[in-house]
Amino acid sequence: MENTLSILNNIFFWVIFATVALALINYAVRKYNARILPNKGGGLKCFSLSEFSMNDKIYYLIIAAVVIIGIGIRVWQFGSVPGGFNQDGAMAAVDGKAIADYGTDRFGTWLPAHLYAWGYGQMSSLLSYLIAIFVKFFGLNPITARLPQLIMSIAGGVFFYLFIRDIFGKGAGLIAAVFVAINPWHFIQSRWALDCNLLPHFFMGGLYFLNKGLTKRRRYTFISMIFFGLCMYCYGITIYTIPVFLLAVCIYYLIKKRINWKDALISAGVYLIIAWPFLLTMFINFMKWDTIKLPFVTMQYFSGSVRSNDILLFSDEPFKQLILNVKSLMNTTLYQKKDLPWNDIVGFGTMFLCSMPFVFAGFVELFRNKTDGAKGLVLFALLTGVWAGLLTNGVNVNRINIVYYGLMMFIVLGVYFTIKEIKYTKWSTLCVYAILGIMLVSTYFTTYADSIKYQFYYGFGDALSAAEQADTEKIYVTADAQGKGYSQVSEILTLFYDETDAEYFQGKKNDDHGKDLLPYRQRFAYVSMSSDVVARSQNEDAAYVILKSDVNYFDSTKYNIIQFGNFCAVVPR
Repeated sequence: MENTLSILNNIFFWVIFATVALALINYAVRKYNARILPNKGGGLKCFSLSEFSMNDKIYYLIIAAVVIIGIGIRVWQFGSVPGGFNQDGAMAAVDGKAIADYGTDRFGTWLPAHLYAWGYGQMSSLLSYLIAIFVKFFGLNPITARLPQLIMSIAGGVFFYLFIRDIFGKGAGLIAAVFVAINPWHFIQSRWALDCNLLPHFFMGGLYFLNKGLTKRRRYTFISMIFFGLCMYCYGITIYTIPVFLLAVCIYYLIKKRINWKDALISAGVYLIIAWPFLLTMFINFMKWDTIKLPFVTMQYFSGSVRSNDILLFSDEPFKQLILNVKSLMNTTLYQKKDLPWNDIVGFGTMFLCSMPFVFAGFVELFRNKTDGAKGLVLFALLTGVWAGLLTNGVNVNRINIVYYGLMMFIVLGVYFTIKEIKYTKWSTLCVYAILGIMLVSTYFTTYADSIKYQFYYGFGDALSAAEQADTEKIYVTADAQGKGYSQVSEILTLFYDETDAEYFQGKKNDDHGKDLLPYRQRFAYVSMSSDVVARSQNEDAAYVILKSDVNYFDSTKYNIIQFGNFCAVVPR
């Protein structure tokens, strides 16, 4: 499969490269004929410019089919593929359950603007608050923990289509709908839970309403500020991206006289009303002030934070780090180098590996296209992602996810450009993406699904459940689920799968799920398994969740050993 895909990628790249080259040559010839030989007649032969149009009924039938396919592949086996659960998603869900139950995070902090998470590295809060809504009504499980990401991803795709359609017309909108439906990055991130992956979709919603505000009614501008304000609670990099984006857009459109000072100030007010708790939290941590607790929000000081090390401006050697950041930025965008297993699939990249030539054609289409829409937002969207890549050290796909809608815009515009220049290229382009889309979905639900579940600790939850069913006083849980001694990962997975009550975790009570138990810190022990651990605990009423590589420490005549993926439940006979 990989060899076949590699061959196809090479073929498709050169097909698209040739398509773009021919379209650019045709464009140049047309311009030459129009400007150099307007009154002389003749001129060089070329294709005439064609509009991408079709009957409205057919158009909306295609849109409906795209929506069905796009949503269908995102909800198929949702919650079970990818198998297992990512530790960051589990943490967001555990805090979401605590918020649903008590209005606090798992440590008891009242309505935090930003989450403590791992301590040394914090977590954005919006995902947990969204999860809390579903947990309140349906309980905590992989589906309710992943639903906010799925819903916002679908919404982001709809905003993307509407944004392109409103600015560049229905033809470009149709291409946008098709591309976002099968886009590898968009598809993969929609099916699991990670706090920062909400950011691009809220950003896209802000762009959609901002365009409507700049071109139709100003009230949409104020709605867009709600989305941009909520962006701040999606990912920490927004502290140096969203305000810069908004300031740049404000200055540009004030100069263009698309907005006035009154609307700009009202917009800033709406944004700040929503964003100020996050902004103040960041300022508190920069100044090392004490935590501020208010009746409706807590802005916490994180004494152990190391997040500033991720920012270029706080690097020991900023110039050297900038060069490294440029390389990382290029690798994760233009070159689409292989990233972490949960961010892309080998052979597909984030945008399909063959798509990049369209980006360059997209720039031509952007600058030649005359529209009443605020098309400058397309360029600002991409530049915001580039800015994030330059200032954030060693970006990977999820750290720079704000760039991908911008890239998609230019790819869509590039496809639109080539089809208008040479209408016959629509068939070759359609075939390329149809083949790649089918292969992507097929791979995702087969070989990729089989491999990614082990990155998400597949079997841990079942092993924990089997150990719980033994009804022992204590449970020893391997501290090595992610690697030697990573007890925090094992603990957060335990809290997630066990649906642990936050107050039981905090030691405020000794019952959980209606059962009287040992205090949490006595009931659960997170240790690296060894013969010494087993020997010390053999006289205790204990069960174990271990790696399958640790089974040799246990006497099979005394324990039942039940395997689930890479984990085992070990319970007394």
